[in-house]
Order: sequence, then C-alpha cells, then structure tokens
Amino acid sequence: MKKILALTGIRSEYYILYPVIDLLRQDKQFDVRVVVSGAHLSDWHGLTLREIEADGFHVVDKLDSLLMTNRTTQRVKGVGMLTHALAQTVERENPDVIFVVGDREESIAAALVGNYMDVAVAHLGGGDPVYGNADDPIRFAVSKLAHIHFTLADAYAKNLQRVGEEEFRIFNVGDPALDTIRTTPQRSLIEMSGILGVDINDGKYIVLIRNPLSSEWKDAGHQMHITLQALEQFCKESGYKVIAIHPNTDPGACDIIEAIQAYKDKPFIKFYKNLEREVFVNLMRHARALAGNSSMGILEAPFYKLPVINIGNRQQGRLNAGNVEFVPDEHAAIIQAVNKSCGNDEYRKMVANLKNPYGDGRTSEKIRDVLRSVDLSDKQWLVKKNLAGIS
Repeated sequence: MKKILALTGIRSEYYILYPVIDLLRQDKQFDVRVVVSGAHLSDWHGLTLREIEADGFHVVDKLDSLLMTNRTTQRVKGVGMLTHALAQTVERENPDVIFVVGDREESIAAALVGNYMDVAVAHLGGGDPVYGNADDPIRFAVSKLAHIHFTLADAYAKNLQRVGEEEFRIFNVGDPALDTIRTTPQRSLIEMSGILGVDINDGKYIVLIRNPLSSEWKDAGHQMHITLQALEQFCKESGYKVIAIHPNTDPGACDIIEAIQAYKDKPFIKFYKNLEREVFVNLMRHARALAGNSSMGILEAPFYKLPVINIGNRQQGRLNAGNVEFVPDEHAAIIQAVNKSCGNDEYRKMVANLKNPYGDGRTSEKIRDVLRSVDLSDKQWLVKKNLAGIS
C-alpha cells in the first residue's frame, strides 16, 4: 500500500485536487491523508476546512501559514512557516508520495520538504507558463524539485521536456477539475435561485472572479473598481445580473475586497466568499459568461463551453482554447467584450464547438493508474539527472 500525503491551502486548488484524492482513497492500494493549511483555516476566507472535513478525508495536520497582511512579505513568510511545519508532519507520517497542485506556497514548500527528506513529490500542473505573476517561476522551480509530473495539457508536457525533465517522469493527464464537472448532479435554475438567494431563473447572469496579479498588486483595487463600474453599466443596459466570488489571499486582495464593499448593496450584483462545489459547478453550467481573471477561465471554462472575458494581464501566456478574450482594464473594452460573449450568437456557437485541450473529464483515473505503476523502490524516481537540461 502506498501512503499519499496531499497538501492543500486554498479553495481553487482543492477543487482540482479533490477528485484525485477522492478516487485514490477508494482504492485499497492507497492510504490517503490530507494536510490543510493557508486560507482553508481562515474564518475571513470562509473556513473551507469544513468542506474538506465534510468530504470525509483523513486530515492529519492543520498548518497555519496565512499572514493577514496586504504586504509582499505575506507569501514568502508563509512558505517558511509551511516548510518548517510540513517537515515535522512528513517525518511523523512517513508518506511514500507527497501530492501537490500548482504554483502556490504549498507546492514549493512540499517540493522542498520532499527533496530534502527523500520522499517522492508528485506535482500536478507543471510546465504551464503564466506571465507577470510570481507564481510562474515558483511553478517551474517545483517542477525541478518534483519527481513525478502530471501535466494539464500536452503542450505543458513538452515544456517540461524542454527544460530538461526526464521523459519517463512526465504524464499528460489533463485537469482533474473536469472530472468533478462531469460527475456533479444537475441543478435547475429554479433550484439555483433558491440556493443563492437571488433570482436567476431567466439565466441572464455572468460570473465574476477577479484576483490580484503579483506584478500589479498595488493597482488591484483600482482595477476592480473599473471592472465593477463596467459591469454595472452592462447590467443596467441588458437586464443581466452578476454573481461574484471573493478573491484569493494574495497581496492586493484586501484592496479588491474594499472595492467589493462599495458595491455590495447594489442590486445588479451579489458577492459570495465561497460556494459549495456542487453549487459552484451548476452556477458555471448555467452562466452566460465568466469575467475577471481566474485560471478556471483558461482551464475549466472550455469544458463548460463558456465564453470568458479575461480582464487585465493575469493568465497571459497560458494555452487558450479559443473561448477566452483578453481585454485591458478599460471601461469600454470590458463592456464590448461582455456584450460579445453574452449576445453574439455566432461567437457563442464558435465557443460551443471548440476542442478542449485540458482533458476528457477522466483525469483522476489516469493519475491513479500512474501512481499504481510507479515502483518507488527503484531509485530512478528519487535521483534526478539532467537538471541542467543537457541530454
């Protein structure tokens, strides 16, 4: 039996991780344990630890690592706190594999701990470039430290090969979040209206998710104001509503929340700190478009056949299936793009017929099969060669 220690620190990454560890725990070949950190333990961010516990996972540690500050010291100090605490957890739990997702504090802390403590690190999401964001070099640093790579798209697998990662370590599996979308029960608009407490029975709504960009974090509040002003005008002219989700925990998020406070009583928009997984999936299923700069616009929206208005520079450089229109932080450009996404039938038909490059909704099964097959007694998995990219 392989012991898998999965680390999660924020809702967006847990939604990607969940279907993988849910499938693994149903397999007698795996003993799945979870370490929870960061925003999951924050009341201010909705205490999403409760959702993980409700999902029935064996939570072996809760590591406080989120500093409530809007300064750039926040995340790097969090990495230090996580690394220190996680080393003790790994020593006690003695896992065979540490499993992490993406490019945040949890992934780099886990990769450092696994590398120093001779524990295999399985990383989901390597080779995916995101320009202008501190997370981008972190993601590639994790790839250099990790031992097993699960990529979201074939192009990202090729990127890892280009930077010298050995081919036998790389598995293109797709995005596990699509598994959840595929298997989540359908909810009607009438049901969703009751759950959300807002009338969206006519389906005339868009979803807004906007996070700060690390290279522009001081402008995050101003950028959010521009977005909200543009969406307010669009809604007044079209009769649409906006369902908005609070930002992540990065520097600049406090300024975005200040902008949210200025709009929280406006009739065209309703804000939520978090939504349960089933509710969120069905919200996206019925939406006319997604606005903001969330990675789900790139990774999951193609599976929904959903048009996306990506506002600003966040997510630049990622593989665009063709459903994402990038627009600057300008009032008129935002309104024009939202009108196109919601009202241009030809454009919407094009989006509906796009090929999704991020998988088929069966990624978790592929990851399970790889982890079953890896023989960790073979030292080739822990001894990394060709780190300089010279074959």
